[in-house]
Amino acid sequence: MKVKENIANDNYNKEIITLSATSSLKISIITVCRNSEKYISETINSVISQGYKNIEYIIIDAKSSDSTVDIIKQNTQHISFWISEEDKGMYDAINKGLKKATGDYILVLNSDDVLTHENVIEDAVTEITQERLDYYYGNIVKVKDGKSKNVKLFNVTYSQLLLSTHGTFAPHPCFFISKKLNANLGGYNLAYKYASDYDYILRAFGTNGVKGNHLDLYVTKFRMHDCSITASGKIDGDRKQILLKHGYYTRAYLSRVFFYYLLWVYYKMINIGQKFR
Repeated sequence: MKVKENIANDNYNKEIITLSATSSLKISIITVCRNSEKYISETINSVISQGYKNIEYIIIDAKSSDSTVDIIKQNTQHISFWISEEDKGMYDAINKGLKKATGDYILVLNSDDVLTHENVIEDAVTEITQERLDYYYGNIVKVKDGKSKNVKLFNVTYSQLLLSTHGTFAPHPCFFISKKLNANLGGYNLAYKYASDYDYILRAFGTNGVKGNHLDLYVTKFRMHDCSITASGKIDGDRKQILLKHGYYTRAYLSRVFFYYLLWVYYKMINIGQKFR
């Protein structure tokens, strides 16, 4: 038997995790969708084709009126739980999925995104198992007009993620969070309709006593298109409110500007030469 002690501060009680030599981490993957017939098949196939089998796949549909539900029904033998009902928006749907999730770690995969290859969850689990930290996030592949571009990331702190003013450095589609930390956060804040994932990840990073790490793996292909929330610009108003909530504007102006440019210049430097191909 292997015993591992997870040490944390006041917000986290000490616990002993005992695993048999043959046991493996359970990964919950949540996909929320509404009228996603154009891409949902690819998303589902990227999950169910994984070589790693200890995956709990949860799909929350917002009462789609196209063929999305029919596509889900065609794959029910591979889906742990699914439901189609009205909701209060994307983050409400994610919260429903979180309540059903029983995995050791949880990943939210958008209905127009896909996992990069059939062994990526196994590769991630291999890395996660070494330390079993509270969260992990990987690199991302951006896809646009049939072409793709690899985007390499790096370890960032709560302050750095806040000062970047974006969620780019810890992408939501590549973010694995422990079941325990998710329970501590209480899900996504429905006050934000378009950028609650940025707030959620900031809260994860900023929780006292937690530890996380960057996985140098390309986890998810993120599809960029005109219908995406990012492209719509709707995210900007939410992001300003989130920055206000997390105390961004209380920091010295020159410090904010300096670290903003320092972080983004470094990000650009480690991705020099990466183009859509």
